[in-house]
Amino acid sequence: MFFKRKKELKVSVIIPVYNQQDLVIRCLDSVPKRKDIEIIVINDGSTDNTILSLQKYQDEVYENLKIITYDKNKGVSYARNQGLKVAKGEYILMLDSDDYIFSNEFERIMDKYLKGRDMIYYNMEDNNKNVYTCNEQNYTCRWGMFKFIRRDFIKKLRFRVGKQYAEDKEFTMKLLDRDPRLTFTGLTMYHYNYPRSGSLSAIGENRG
Repeated sequence: MFFKRKKELKVSVIIPVYNQQDLVIRCLDSVPKRKDIEIIVINDGSTDNTILSLQKYQDEVYENLKIITYDKNKGVSYARNQGLKVAKGEYILMLDSDDYIFSNEFERIMDKYLKGRDMIYYNMEDNNKNVYTCNEQNYTCRWGMFKFIRRDFIKKLRFRVGKQYAEDKEFTMKLLDRDPRLTFTGLTMYHYNYPRSGSLSAIGENRG
């Protein structure tokens, strides 16, 4: 008797969220709902209706949405670490809840470029249509977003909890110290919701 092999998870999309009850829905809508993608949202102690928005989305739109929630805000590094703890995809993508991705480009990268490399880079666009490229010349300055990371390459590395700004720089530099196999897709896949009022960060050469 033969059993059909269960399709393996290709990508785990990890989305920390804190008080983004509306924007997180736009973020979730941008992620393709494929059997080889898992979406993990970590509700980092939100005090608005974020958890209700997530539960409604799970009930009405995508029942396979994975929600981790806790009462006290512990910061984005802690939240990302919780996502890494449960992720099962071959590759990890970090996505901020007030940003979104371009679905077609996401799927192009998934189907064409996620083939054994350790870190796969893409470009980012902001609200003013500025495109921040990532290539062989500048990738060491691109932290955080800009890349898929092979989960087995991350191993037990985690984000340092308590760091308030550029929390992803240390994480990224430790990965680069391991001499990863890199790919640069040249595709603009990520939309960074900046500039906007209330944003915690500012665009710059090191925004990742």
